[in-house]
Amino acid sequence: MNDARRRTRAPTEVRARILAATADLLTEGAPLSIGSVADAAGVTKGAVQHHFGTREALLQALWETTQAEFVNDLDADAARHGGKPNGAASYLRATVRAGRRRHVTHRWRAVLAASVVERPLARQWSDWVAGCRRENAEGTRELIVRLAADGLWLSDLLGIYKLTVTERQALQDALLAFTQDTKART
Repeated sequence: MNDARRRTRAPTEVRARILAATADLLTEGAPLSIGSVADAAGVTKGAVQHHFGTREALLQALWETTQAEFVNDLDADAARHGGKPNGAASYLRATVRAGRRRHVTHRWRAVLAASVVERPLARQWSDWVAGCRRENAEGTRELIVRLAADGLWLSDLLGIYKLTVTERQALQDALLAFTQDTKART
């Protein structure tokens, strides 16, 4: 066993390296297998299987860890601004913040790539969003804000619009005002 693959007693570190390697492979469009992840992470296939079992479980873990961080950001935003944790306003602010953090964007890009191929992941994502909307009894205006936030998020992931900090803030402010406008609620 070479130095890169020597056994470590830090399972949390190994797990993080495996997830990071998975994200790297997905964002590069490289084939994803237990072996390719092991090679990219500098661990054995057995280590990947020990921590995740299967390729599907590995993708599930990537989704869960990425989504959990986003949910924590939503909760923190709601605590800061007094809104609903899964509401459209918190969703918008968390999405705008995520686009400014390279490591977060990298992982979401990987989750997006995985969701295109792995339909169960896409269904989980869809179910989570639907639950947030139901929980908050959101209408058309909040849906517009969520869809605009998702468009900004997708642009960040793909590098489509190169927005300045000022432009991002102006978009966020305009969309937040839209959620707070109580006239013409539908």
